[in-house]
Amino acid sequence: MPGQPQVRAAWWLHLDDSGIPAATVRIEQRMDGSGRWIVLHNVPAENPTRRSEHGSEHEAHAEAQRLRDWIDGLTRWQHGITGTWRINAREPY
Repeated sequence: MPGQPQVRAAWWLHLDDSGIPAATVRIEQRMDGSGRWIVLHNVPAENPTRRSEHGSEHEAHAEAQRLRDWIDGLTRWQHGITGTWRINAREPY
């Protein structure tokens, strides 16, 4: 759909085999001609979504990596374990 942001990558942090994510990070590309990228995250996964906008794909991926590193540190501190990130990268459609 024109103008509708498209998900380009998504990560889900799993702390166990329950299939329920503990946190999520997503990158979307705005399709309005602005060239902007959106990073969305939920920590914990059931919390409201937080978002930030970036001027390039590179900046969005750098922010997503920063968030994943921060979430990993938080998880180790709160739970004493390292979770497993499941990744889904998507091609433009």
